[in-house]
Amino acid sequence: MNMWRDGIKEDGETIWCGHWHASYGHSIIDNKCSEFGKDAIFDPYEKDGICAMDTCTALTYRVNVKTIEL
Repeated sequence: MNMWRDGIKEDGETIWCGHWHASYGHSIIDNKCSEFGKDAIFDPYEKDGICAMDTCTALTYRVNVKTIEL
């Protein structure tokens, strides 16, 4: 996610990542919430060129799922 934020991306391509909690993007990159507090957002972090799916299941007891139609 940091590499994407720093501009390492390919036009027309999307980075799909897990093992890096989506709340990091909502918190650290977008400054919308805390990273792990009660206001943390664990929904997928989706922006042009990135989709972070990890919902920190051990903490939230949730799993994010995304359907991709080809």
